[in-house]
This record gives sequence, C-alpha cells and structure tokens, in this order.
Amino acid sequence: MIAKRVYLIFISILATIFPAIAQHILYTELPTQDQLPTAPIYRAFQDKEGYMWYGTGGGGLCRDDGYSIKIFRSDFKTPDLLESNWITCITGDNQYRIWFGTKRGLYLLDKKDYQIRLFGDKEIEHWSIDAILIATDGTIWISANHLILHYDATGRKRLGTYSTEWKGKSRPVSQIYEDRSSEIWMIQQKGGVFKFDSEKNDFTPYPWTLDSTPTYFMQDIASPGYWISTWGEGIVYFNPKAETSKGMFSTQPIFSKSTNSRKQILGMLQDTVRQCIWTITADNLYTYRTSETHELLSWGEYEGYSSTPMILNQLISDYNGNIWVPSFHPHTFILSFPKNQLIRHSVPLLEAETGQPALPASFICDKGRYWFCQRRSGLYLYTPENNKLLPVSTSLQHNGDKISPLLIKARDNKSIYTVLNDTNVVRVNCETNKLPIMEKAVCLPFHERIHTLREDAQSCLWIGTSNGLFRYNLLLRQLDQLLKDMGVINDIAIQSDGTVILATEKQGLCIFRPDSEMQSYNKDENFMSVDIAPDQTIWTSTTRGNIYSFHSGKHALTSVTEECGMNGDAVTTIKADNKGSIWMLTDQRIIIYNPSDQSTNAIYSSDPSVAMNSFLSLNKDKDGTIFVGGTGGFCSFLPYEGLNATTRNVPVKLSAIKIDDCLRLPGYAEEEFILQPSEQSIDLFFSTLDHLHAKKIRYAFRYGTNDSWNYLPEGQNNIYLAGLSKGFHTLEIKATDNNGHWGSNSMEIRIQRLPAWYETKWAYTLYILTLIIIACFALRYYMEHKKQKLLDEQIQNSAKDLQGLVCQLSEDILTPAPTDGLDMKSLLVSIQKILLQQKQTKVEVTSSNDEISDNENILSVSDERFVQKALDYIEQNIDNSNYSVELLSKDLGMERTGLYRKLVSIIGKTPTDFIRSIRLKRAALLLEEGYSVSEAADRVGFGTASYLSKRFQKEFGMKPSEYIASLKQSKNKAEK
Repeated sequence: MIAKRVYLIFISILATIFPAIAQHILYTELPTQDQLPTAPIYRAFQDKEGYMWYGTGGGGLCRDDGYSIKIFRSDFKTPDLLESNWITCITGDNQYRIWFGTKRGLYLLDKKDYQIRLFGDKEIEHWSIDAILIATDGTIWISANHLILHYDATGRKRLGTYSTEWKGKSRPVSQIYEDRSSEIWMIQQKGGVFKFDSEKNDFTPYPWTLDSTPTYFMQDIASPGYWISTWGEGIVYFNPKAETSKGMFSTQPIFSKSTNSRKQILGMLQDTVRQCIWTITADNLYTYRTSETHELLSWGEYEGYSSTPMILNQLISDYNGNIWVPSFHPHTFILSFPKNQLIRHSVPLLEAETGQPALPASFICDKGRYWFCQRRSGLYLYTPENNKLLPVSTSLQHNGDKISPLLIKARDNKSIYTVLNDTNVVRVNCETNKLPIMEKAVCLPFHERIHTLREDAQSCLWIGTSNGLFRYNLLLRQLDQLLKDMGVINDIAIQSDGTVILATEKQGLCIFRPDSEMQSYNKDENFMSVDIAPDQTIWTSTTRGNIYSFHSGKHALTSVTEECGMNGDAVTTIKADNKGSIWMLTDQRIIIYNPSDQSTNAIYSSDPSVAMNSFLSLNKDKDGTIFVGGTGGFCSFLPYEGLNATTRNVPVKLSAIKIDDCLRLPGYAEEEFILQPSEQSIDLFFSTLDHLHAKKIRYAFRYGTNDSWNYLPEGQNNIYLAGLSKGFHTLEIKATDNNGHWGSNSMEIRIQRLPAWYETKWAYTLYILTLIIIACFALRYYMEHKKQKLLDEQIQNSAKDLQGLVCQLSEDILTPAPTDGLDMKSLLVSIQKILLQQKQTKVEVTSSNDEISDNENILSVSDERFVQKALDYIEQNIDNSNYSVELLSKDLGMERTGLYRKLVSIIGKTPTDFIRSIRLKRAALLLEEGYSVSEAADRVGFGTASYLSKRFQKEFGMKPSEYIASLKQSKNKAEK
C-alpha cells in the first residue's frame, strides 16, 4: 500500500510537472517511517559513517541504519537522559560525536560507546539551542538566547560571545554557515546577513536592501557567489565582492509573476546531481535550474509538487546525492536519481474504458507498440507514443472465439502468433495506421490444448500441447507430431544446433533431437520456463522456486537456487539477456543473476519506479531490452551497465548486537566483543547504510575455519550465533551493493566467550588431580584386595596343614582327635596334651636329654592368656549376631591385621573362623542340652536355623538334625 501511494504521488507530482525527467526522479517514503516515535521529522543529518539522524518534536533523537531506528529520549526507561525531547538542530564532528540541540540544552552523543552527556557550559545548559556549526578547524559555533557562542574544539573553552543587532534590536540567529573558504556567515530571524571578521573578532553586517527578511543562506556549487532565500521575495543571488550594495543582491525575474506562497521560502538546497535548487515554501516544494548568468529558470509552468498543501521542514542531501525532505505532511520522503534506464507505461485509456487497470497476462513489444492479452478482455494493441489503444479482438470480429494468453513474435518481425480456442494457431499482421489482419496458420486435433509456441530459424513452428510436441513447417504447411504422452509442455527453447529443450509438467526437463533418443532430467519437478543464454547454457525454472543450469558437457542439472537468492516463490518466466544475465520473474520480484560473479539484483513490484501490485509477464527484445508486464502497465529495462559492473568496495557496518535479548549499539570502531560465561549466544546486525535499497542488499558470512560462504536472503541483515563455546570465534562478513554485486572487501568480527569457572585452566588442573587421586586409590584398593586374597589363600592352606598335623599327632600318640562337640578351649587343650605326650615320648626315648626344662610348653603363658581372653569376649557376646572381628579387635585393643596374624600364628585359624568355630561348638552343646535348632541358632548368634545347619554340616560333617539323632541313639544304647 505504501508503494502504491508513493507511486501515485510520484506520477501526479513528477510526470505532470517534469515530463522530460519524470522517469529519472524517484519519490520514496522513508522506509523506516513506521518505527519513528513521532510521525513528523523536523531535522535530519547524515554522519561521517553514513547513519541518518532524525530530530523529532518531542520524540527525541533517532538513529536510522536503513533497517531499524534506535531512539534516544527521556522516558520511563531512561527518565533523566534529556531535559527536553524536542530536538532543534543536529550536526557531527570529526571525533565521531553527534551534537544536538534541544529546547533545554545542548548534548553530545559519543559514538564510541553511545553515551550522552550534557554540554559542559553551565550557563547554557537550560537554554533553547537555535543552531550549531562544527567548523572545519574543529571549533564550535552555537546560537542560543539571541547570542552566538564560540568554543574551542574540545568544547571546554569559550573563545567568544557575540550579540548581533539588526536595526537596533537583538534578534535570534536562525542559521550559522561555513563556506568553501572557511568563512563563517549567519542569518538572523527577521534580521540581516552577517559575516564573521576574524581581525575584529566580531560579526559584520551586510547592507540588506530587500524588504523581506532572509531565511536561508548557501554558496553556489559552481561559482563563488551565494544564494539567499527570503520570506516574500523568493531567492536572490548574493555577490559580496560587488562594488555597490545594489549590485550585491540580484533578485530573480522568475519570482516577479509568482504567487506569494511560492516566494515565501523556508529553506533550500542545491543538489549535487543536477545542480538544481530545491526550495520548500509554506505549502509546497519547487525546483529551479540555474543558468551561467546566475539566473533561476523554471522547469515548466506549475504551481508546485502537490495539489494539496505540504508542510515541509528541511532539505538535506546525502552522500549519494539523494534529497531527503523531513516533513510534517506528508511523511518524510526521499528524492533519488536512479541511473538505470527504466521506462514505465500505463494504459489510461483501457482503465477509462473498462474500469480496470492493464492486466497483461502475456505481451509483445513490437516497434514501440505493445500487443497484450488483457485478462478477461481479449487482445489489445497499445501505442504509447500517441496513447492509442486498439481492441484487436473487436476489430477482427472474433468476439465469439477465445483468444489464449499466448503471444510470440514472428521471425519476419511483421506479425505475431496467437492461439484461438486453445487449438488454432493464427498469425496477426498489423501495419501502422491499418487494421490488423488475421490468418489461420495451423489447426491441431480437438483433444489437444496448446500451451506454448516457438519458431525456429528453419521456419518451423514448434507447438507444445497438453500431451505432446508438434512441429509445423510454415513453408511446406506440414504438421508432424514428434512426441506423445508427454503431459503438459509449458515452454520450449531451441539451441543454435537445433536441439529442442522442453520444460514439462510431468517429464522434467527434456532435451530432444529428432534423430536421437530424448533425455529427461528431474522428473519429480514441474518445470515452468526455459531459455538459452548467449553461451548456449540452458537455464530453467520450476514451480518450487528452483533454478537450474545445464551445460552439454556435464549431462546433469546444476542447481543455482541459493546463488540466485531464491526464497521458494514459483518462477513463472526465465530469460537470458544479451549480456548473459538471467532474469527470473515471480509474482512480486524480478531477480537478475549474473553467472560470471554470482551477483544478484532484485526489482520489486512495490519499487517506486515500478509501482505495480504484481508482475504478470516478462519478455525480451532482440536488442536486449527486457519488458515486464504487471498490474497497471508495462516497464522496459534498457541495457544497463550497472548490472554487469564490478563493485570494488561495499562498506559493511556492525549496526547493533543483541545478547540475551539486550540490544546495544557497538562503537564505530568496535569489532571485538567479550561475552560472559553465561552468554552463549549473540545476534549481530549489519548495514551497508544504503537506506533506499536496504531490502535488496544481501549478506554472506564465513564462520570459524569454514572457507565456504553462507548466503543470507535479501533484506536479512542479522546473523545469530548460538551455543558458543569458550574461546575466540571469528566471523567474516561481506555484502552486495544495490545492483547485487558482491563487494571485494569484507569485515571481520572477533568474539571471545569467557570460560565458566568449570572451564578454566585451574578447573581442568583440579579435574586432572582428582582423576589421578581416584586412580591412586583405586590402584591401592586393588593391590590391598589382591594381597588380602593371597593372604586368605595362605591362611586357608595353613588351616588345612594344621588339621593334618593334629591328625598326624593323634595317630602318632594313639590319642584320638576330637570329632564330637568340643569347644575351642578343649581343642587347644587336646593339642597341648598331644604335644606334651609327644614330648614325654621323646624324653623317654632320649633319656640322655634330662636337661630339658619341665616348664617348657608348646604354648607360652602369654599366648594361653590371650586365647583365653579372646574366648571370654566371644562367650560374652555369643548371642550377638553383630559381634564381628572388628568388635573383637577393639575389645582386645588390637588392630584387625594384628589380631589376624596372632591367631593364625597361635591356633592356625583366622579371627572369622575362630569366632564361627566357638559359636558352632556352643551350638552343639545346646543341642546336647535339648534345645531345638532354631533356639540354638538364636542363642549363638547365627540368626537363622538354615544358616546354622549349613555351617554346622561344613564344620562337623553332619546336619544338626543328624547330630541330635546320633545323641538320642547313644543315649538309648547307654540305658540298655
């Protein structure tokens, strides 16, 4: 809707005012208008980097990068940022600082960190600032409170204060101006013109002879003179070197017959493209040419750019020569001067007759005339030169026949081909100033429906239908069907060697030679259009939005969809121009792709120069001119070198960054960023500061060590990086210009994400030490376990040896070893008795050895006491199932290993076996006393009868029940 409104204004303003130049000046509403805090803009300024700054009436200061607006103001988020949000003037210095005046003080915004501070002079911190100038020497001139104040480049020292009077009255200063000779000028409101005299250190007035007061002052681009606008007498040329005061000021004759409103000028500008002078008045915008004699000339008789009043505030020119017009009504707009040779034709007669705009479903441009099939209306012939519209369908009296939206130009350049009733190909001839003549060329079978036509160099007409391919020889009048059961053939292209290329709906892309077998590629896609480039490369498009190229030597389709910047829109028509650029038509866009450097350019139906609701058809002439038909008319694109030019440098700026939903503006030279450990994602926003073409700019980036570029779609200017690991990350970015050519330069962004505490070197050192300690403990445990296992095996073997020794001693001394229920004490006493008997036997045999001491024992007194003490503790805790080796060691005041070694050395049993043996002996005694197995298990600490039975059988070779039975049997025998 915006584009349509812009175009309507553009047509009504420019086309009616400047018929000769209307196609070369574009009117564009501010692209970011909807992001402004207030609709009107009062002041605009472009800084050294290219950012646009806007001063609003109550909305604060705004920065525009072409994509988004950043607002600086006092509000509930930043309540004390500014004392007043009304911006009165804006400028910038060489230190990347933005100076802006408000109705309550002067402020500086430092682009190194985007911090705003109040100007240091306390005297003026609450004054309303009228004007500000940063001179070429760096000094600062400020107008406020009817005074001019001069400061050094730092702003800390005031160099002078000047009060200027006009006719005895002190008046406010509306403008401070520096010319190319670094002379300082100023203009008073309702006053005169002054120049600063450095020798006198004061402003000197010039003899203002006009009744009207000056409003704006500027130096002429091509001469040393000046132009001064007035409120009531238009513009005067000012020559300070004139000998007389009358000769200094030359009024312009063009204003002698003008209305008062046209002579009441608020501001003006001389553009750098045409050197025209543009003026804003109380209600309109005007343009004048300048002559060599410094006279202003009109560009036609008109009352202004708009038939309704316009409330404009300022005129400025950007670095590209575009004119920006901050305004109250209409919205702020931009006037540009495009270099591309675009010509647009509407068909007003058609709209007047039918009430509908031109809707060319298909068309041909022939000798400056347009043949087109109007949707729902038939075939027309339109001549823009004389605005003549001929309804061909009506003139041929074929109203009853259906004319298909299918047109091609005959190779004789004297006629066109179209289709009647879907089956009849007809030729239409029309010479200038004569009625068209229609003749039938060929009629196809009734069941066929013609979808496409193409004439080759051998005077053969190739016809693609709903089910096959036909060839009609125009000379021999012979029709042949070459292919059947093909499905719908949407388009036909013919190479120079006669090879026929078919874009089909069901069979993919087909390459057909009558003398060889047909080849098909990508049958799963619906191919819509096909064309042959000058180098004989085949280019084709599909309904899925894919673009393919085909080289005869590769025998395969190559996808260039990403390189072309496609977004999935169906490409209805594809054409190669005479220079090899590929034009692709979608409903809303025309994409122009240059295969040589893989650059792309886009033309939108909403572009001010095009201003169509949608595109409908695309065609090419022999001279390389591309024609486009859409809702509202036609556009022709003459061969333009900008599409094939190579751009050397496209500056890319990092305009903003977002970390964890917190947006901030980076400094002008900031290309390195540090993220905290918790910040693992970052959103980077870029701009080439081409405000008019921002939505056409493409960006590409390389991340880390990846050598391949990742291409972003048109209009997307942000790159989101998520899951950043600790350390350094490098991002390289490049961009295209407004013609789609990739810049040879790129910018590099470096990002460092700080490590979390668990990612630091100290943490990793701790991890390694922990692993080492764990490994050492594991190794120690393994070694001790292995040692314990070996010791257990040795003890088990020793126990077996001890048992064998007891048996052997028993056999030697004829003393039976105890096998019945005896406690450990009895076992030890038995061993001692056996050993003593052995000793006595030895004494008897060796009586000569009578020196042997009678008190010599196999067990020492201390060992006997130790064993007895251990037996006492076990007896005391015999019913405690939790009484373990650890508790016995504690009761004896020993370590477990010491107890283990001592018992093994004395009785050959481990502490565990020793305790278990005592419990089993006591259980046997209890069974003898008549206790049940369960009662005995509970009293000796085994817990369960089953566990007691298991250990009892292993110890004594029989189960407790068997032992009780043997006791009863022995008792019965004794009673008998």
